[in-house]
Amino acid sequence: MLNGANITVVLVPHCASVSRDGWAGNHDDRPLSGAGREQAQALARAIGTGIEAIYTSPALRCRQTVEPLVAASGLELVELPELYEAEGFHQPAEWVEGVFAPMGAAVAGAWTAGRTLGALARMVGTRVGGSVVACSHGDVIPVLLSSLAGAYRTPLPSLANRGGWYALQFADGGLAMASHSVGDS
Repeated sequence: MLNGANITVVLVPHCASVSRDGWAGNHDDRPLSGAGREQAQALARAIGTGIEAIYTSPALRCRQTVEPLVAASGLELVELPELYEAEGFHQPAEWVEGVFAPMGAAVAGAWTAGRTLGALARMVGTRVGGSVVACSHGDVIPVLLSSLAGAYRTPLPSLANRGGWYALQFADGGLAMASHSVGDS
């Protein structure tokens, strides 16, 4: 899959955000909550600056999650639309509706996995080692992790809490995945 890659991808679900309930603005502009901003600061301290790139979904809450890390590292923040949330797993529309509706969730999950696997390949494709950070959404990350676990025949990590992350270590044609929370040693 990512043959020859010897890299760590720090996959970050966005920190706690303002609740969808009662949010009247554009969903893409829904920000982190006060607790989420604190989680983002702690996340930046925990991950540190030994990284080579930072990628994010275009959604404000994802950008805000990694902004303290961007500030600490001095790296440019790169938005990847492929890291955007699955939007209720309604894509690709012509393959999840009508006669395909009974298998629509599986097709949409596969489509989302393919989209994020493509983003992952772009993130690591030009690197021979090191570490990158990618921030995405709570509906996308489990699909990506499940796809990778199946492809690499490796167990899924335990669930990471808000403010936590997943470390994906690609080395020697294999993959090891682990979850982390702020305060882990």
